[in-house]
Amino acid sequence: MSTVTLRQIEYALAVNEAGAICAAAKALHVAQPSLSQQISNLERSLGVVLFERTATGTSTTAAGRAFLAEAQAAVHAVERARDLAIPGRE
Repeated sequence: MSTVTLRQIEYALAVNEAGAICAAAKALHVAQPSLSQQISNLERSLGVVLFERTATGTSTTAAGRAFLAEAQAAVHAVERARDLAIPGRE
């Protein structure tokens, strides 16, 4: 299993929120092919499909829902850690 990056997690969360890779790419200010590749790399690293892609958008798989719930908690933990590490941000 390859490394999963925080950026990949943030991208997956954005795709889930937007409901489509193209819409998430616009919201993130990144190119759609780059975002698609990062999501594919994340899925390959995990060994599961997180999103089913259709012509009208994406839907989250059962594995995707399980991963994204924990991924959201991980992002919140990183944000809390950052806030605690920076004086005056507690």
